[in-house]
Amino acid sequence: MSAEVHNAVDRLLLEQGEYSPLEYLLSEGRLLYSDYERWRGGELGYLDEALFGDPLQALRCLRQAGAYLQRLGWQVEAVSYTPWHGEPSPARPGVLRFSADSALHRLFHQCYHKPQDRPQLDLFTDNPATSLANGVIQSLADRDAGGARRQLDQLGDIAPDYPRLGELERLTEAMEALKAPVDDPGAELRYLQETLMPLADTLLGNASNALLIPLWRRLSGALVGQAYCPAAPQRHLSYTAMQALDWAVVRESVEKEPGWRDHPVLLQRHARTCELQGERCVALQSWFCLCWKFPDSAAALRSSGDAELRWQWWAFEELDAELPTPDFPAWLLLRLPGLTRLMPDPDNQVAADTAIIPDSYRTLYCLCRSRTPADPVSARDDIALRARLRSENPLLLQCFLETR
Repeated sequence: MSAEVHNAVDRLLLEQGEYSPLEYLLSEGRLLYSDYERWRGGELGYLDEALFGDPLQALRCLRQAGAYLQRLGWQVEAVSYTPWHGEPSPARPGVLRFSADSALHRLFHQCYHKPQDRPQLDLFTDNPATSLANGVIQSLADRDAGGARRQLDQLGDIAPDYPRLGELERLTEAMEALKAPVDDPGAELRYLQETLMPLADTLLGNASNALLIPLWRRLSGALVGQAYCPAAPQRHLSYTAMQALDWAVVRESVEKEPGWRDHPVLLQRHARTCELQGERCVALQSWFCLCWKFPDSAAALRSSGDAELRWQWWAFEELDAELPTPDFPAWLLLRLPGLTRLMPDPDNQVAADTAIIPDSYRTLYCLCRSRTPADPVSARDDIALRARLRSENPLLLQCFLETR
């Protein structure tokens, strides 16, 4: 478990430059962003009520992440979360609680960063202009468009030459326009990617999702029903929904696309989303399809959320035998024969893509499954399967014999 946690933390540090338990839970599929929004909106008493899996396991993971970062010498910082939209009340406390369990609650509110990497607008934090700018940023992080506009106007009055004024104006305008229709999805996508995302990442840091996810959802609404175009793969609902962390929408939009398995990008999105939904079998089928139909795109396995699958892909790439990419699914069965109890029997599938399944995969599936106590075969059948594999793929037979 600790190795998987460390790998996940390393990815967050690489992508975001700091670590927060919230981002860890989101990235590992243990928490839906929509449930986090419900919590910030006062609809959930405790956020841990919405976690997937065992809360005790989540506690262990957060403990391991914190211990790992302390060994790395990163600095811990206590953070708190307040409700969005509206003043605190008895029904909406000023500070939200993650869990009734004090240990889990404390761990969730501990973030880690390198002190020299903390973003700041100005070293002179008592400067009135800087205080107003920080107020705009906090209002954007709290999804308070009115508060952001009010303080931005004050900042323009007292410091019209403030260096970040134009950038803050763009972010505030974007939040104010959330309910406006999208006239040109292509132009909106470019503006979001090229302008708003860099600004939000710079000025809002880990709170950037508070602004960006509603913007991605707004764009998603404009792309509903739009067919996938390989020449513009990002102008599709599956892409914008993925940016908005709406995993169910990603999967649904991919599976509704006619012939979606004929597009490597859609296969990757489907596989990654199914992993986050805990559908390992379905995810593996999409990864396998990618290897068989689009071997040049199979390096995307390095981005899989399945730590074991990533490790096996790395080991496959380092093989002396240099098996071609379409052999990876069969080779994986050799390494993990228990998968035959998870993956469907290729001879009994009714999916339209069964024709792409290599004969050697079918044979190895039978050989590996026959090694399990539930499906033993006779020595004669075992010999026959080996002979069949020898004619289909001698290198895989050699790998099979070496594993035995």
